[in-house]
Amino acid sequence: MEIRTLTQYNQGIGKYKLLSSNAGVGAILPTKSGGFVMPMSSSYWEFIRVVSDKLKNNPETTIDQTLADNLGVEFIDDPRFIIFLRNSESLTKLRCLVGIPHIELDGWNKCNVTAHPLNQRYIERNPQGTGLKEGMFTVPAITFPRWFFSKRPSHDLMTVDDWFKMWKERRCNDGLPEYFAPPRDPKSPTTKLHKSRLPEGKNQVYNLLEQVSMVLICRNGHMSDIPWDKYFCAVKKLGKDIVHKEGFDLFGFDTDEYPCPESTNGKHQLQWHENRAHSESFGMLKCGCCGQSTSLEGIMNLQPSCPGHRPWEGIGARDNVKCTHRGQTVNMKWALVTSNSVYYAENFSSLYLPSCYLDSATSLSDSEQRFLNLLTTRWYTRYSQRNPDKTRNDYINSITTEDLIDKASDSGYDVTAQDMNRIVAAFLSADAEPSSSDSREEYRFSEFSVFQNNSKSKESSDKLEFKDIDLPESLKPYFSKIQQVETLGVSATQINFSRVQMPQPEVVDGVTRYPSSMKIFKEPNEEVLVMPANQTFGEGLFFSLNEDLISQWVERNSAVFQKRYPQNRHMENIYENVAAMMQKGGVEKFYLLHTLSHIIMKELEFSCGYPTASLKERLYFSERMCGVLIYTADGSEGSMGGLVWQGQPDLIENIIKTALNRAIDCSSDPICWENDSDPLNYAACFSCAMVSETSCEQRNLGLDRRILVDDEFGFFKDLCLR
Repeated sequence: MEIRTLTQYNQGIGKYKLLSSNAGVGAILPTKSGGFVMPMSSSYWEFIRVVSDKLKNNPETTIDQTLADNLGVEFIDDPRFIIFLRNSESLTKLRCLVGIPHIELDGWNKCNVTAHPLNQRYIERNPQGTGLKEGMFTVPAITFPRWFFSKRPSHDLMTVDDWFKMWKERRCNDGLPEYFAPPRDPKSPTTKLHKSRLPEGKNQVYNLLEQVSMVLICRNGHMSDIPWDKYFCAVKKLGKDIVHKEGFDLFGFDTDEYPCPESTNGKHQLQWHENRAHSESFGMLKCGCCGQSTSLEGIMNLQPSCPGHRPWEGIGARDNVKCTHRGQTVNMKWALVTSNSVYYAENFSSLYLPSCYLDSATSLSDSEQRFLNLLTTRWYTRYSQRNPDKTRNDYINSITTEDLIDKASDSGYDVTAQDMNRIVAAFLSADAEPSSSDSREEYRFSEFSVFQNNSKSKESSDKLEFKDIDLPESLKPYFSKIQQVETLGVSATQINFSRVQMPQPEVVDGVTRYPSSMKIFKEPNEEVLVMPANQTFGEGLFFSLNEDLISQWVERNSAVFQKRYPQNRHMENIYENVAAMMQKGGVEKFYLLHTLSHIIMKELEFSCGYPTASLKERLYFSERMCGVLIYTADGSEGSMGGLVWQGQPDLIENIIKTALNRAIDCSSDPICWENDSDPLNYAACFSCAMVSETSCEQRNLGLDRRILVDDEFGFFKDLCLR
């Protein structure tokens, strides 16, 4: 690809991938040039920053379509989701969700901003302007890891900043930075010439540098380059046994303690020499000046104390903050940039529910919510300081509705008595005891209840419409209902991310607490006004299983299940979260629900032509619910009414029965049928029950087709044709 602009590092990544499990803030992404980049904090994303600055400068700004058009952004309409993030993630001042704009890179590696709908609407409202800048449609990233080495001829090892300094000093391509990208070796010109108007003799194309593929990560989410200059000097001075000792202060080691005897400035001129003859060795570091060297054998045992680096936060990041866990200093672990342990994203999604299904706390408008925050933080705080034994209900009883309306009017809020009643109800609900000890389970249960308690949608909506189907007689014993969801909207954002190991929720005093991990934004929680999000629209099918029948079935086969699913089975860390959820809601019930979801998705692929990658599941599973929403979203193959059409009684009956019959046999049987060695999985493989990772909410864990169709204990055994 030709180098044309300073945006050469831009990597074409879809907007949905930016909030997915492996490509968000702080992740390491491969580029077309063979290197790696790291997306920076969402605080640097221009389309997030312009909205945040507007709200900071003018807190009374109303979040509406006019503001969106004026700023050139798209707001995600999901007030219930915003309330949830305020409460569960302590984002107490969160005002809105801003959608990540869709963009494509052209052949010149530039964004086609001119024809973008957001830019067109912006120009309509600002006809005197020049339109939106390219930064509104890109996510900034840094080159990471920062160390590069030359393949030939010198094998020099330096940071990208030092390589660029050499590039300018040597006047390679006139020293222009756009030709340096992606990092090129100023010592290694090729015979190729740039097609641009560079002066003759300055228009050579230079070979690419090779990026070091090793990093250090810690359980708190920090990431650091291995300081190769410090490592080389420390090993030569102290020996590997000391340097590789757990907790060694590698980042605090002074390279002046082991100077180069041949160098004028005492600095070693590092070279990276690969050793392809021995797979267990990464090669060696060598000083090109004095000739001393050290092997990289055993480098994976490096465990220095963590300096708290956050490279995704850019210059001025909170580096060198003491990194601790439960009062103990945290040590870093060596990892390859392609390792799964480098990045674990924690995402959360929300099914849009119209206001007719919401309680007063989640149906407030933006201005009403702002007055509620004012009521809570100003007047009630003063009242509670004077009356520490009084409750919110006492405060409301001490003041009239008219007084509250006057307070709102004096503060610039125009609310009616009816509006104020809803605000007061939301204010009082903060003292109410939650109906669940798990905030995320409670959030899903509210969605499940909308489907379970309504035979059809209460009102017409472009984001949620559904209706019951007449259950065929053969399915009535097994399902409490099946619904066609004609339209739905799903919002999603990334909450946190972690490294080394997947964070696990903890139950403290009966309440499920989720780890905060590392945030995708730079500011403190209480200063965050805007979060990035995506919203997709589609259609789906909702299935609710008969829980009375499930309870009878579990009791009838309890001896079999206790033997098949032992509770004391050893689990690795990455499986503990799923295992704990299964234990809490019922192991047998989860295997039943999750496997049924997968085989229906697989059958839709067989019988209707849907690729499973275009389908997704939304599991409703806990002690009090057992259902699944299988849906497809805009941009997926096979949407536009096709999935809802399959929900007709005769078609869905055939799909379920055929899926169950197909689950009896697998091309990998008898090995698959008799499997009991995989973590959390039994009779399941990609030939029969596993689907695309993007379609499954639980990483293809908790699957067993025998629980559906086994002759002895299968839940649907009487529905199958033998």
